[in-house]
Amino acid sequence: MFGLLLFLHLAGLALWIGSLVTILVVLPLVRKNVSTVEANILIGKITRAFSWISHPSALFVLVSGVLMLIQMELGSDKPLWLDVMEKGGGTIALLSLILTGIFGGKLRKRINLAGTASGATQASASQAVNLSSYLTLSAIIAAAVIAVLLIVSLKL
Repeated sequence: MFGLLLFLHLAGLALWIGSLVTILVVLPLVRKNVSTVEANILIGKITRAFSWISHPSALFVLVSGVLMLIQMELGSDKPLWLDVMEKGGGTIALLSLILTGIFGGKLRKRINLAGTASGATQASASQAVNLSSYLTLSAIIAAAVIAVLLIVSLKL
């Protein structure tokens, strides 16, 4: 059972980090043409696909990590790396689920408003959608996940 949980944990972690890095690479490339209607539609589809991959993988990481910690039965005598993984990793996973859901929903709402304002003409396309807060949040989460991964890998 522990081996299956470890596999789910590592597979979820790979998908989670991969989706975060992908969003950080793809959205700035689309950002150049963010004022066009087609780019706004593409950004909406990218963030929706990101949510479909990132949220379940973060949930797999969280649930499998909790179940593995329960199976280990270490009590309060945990090494620092395991404590960081438990508390830091769990907090990051929960914050990622909540904040990327909220920020992604707001971004998609702004895209829909920009597309429906005065019809889908070129005049409405001039409303640029701000991606900076979503990209900043994704970068912070990716850096935090990688920091926890480094601490756990080095077993500090």
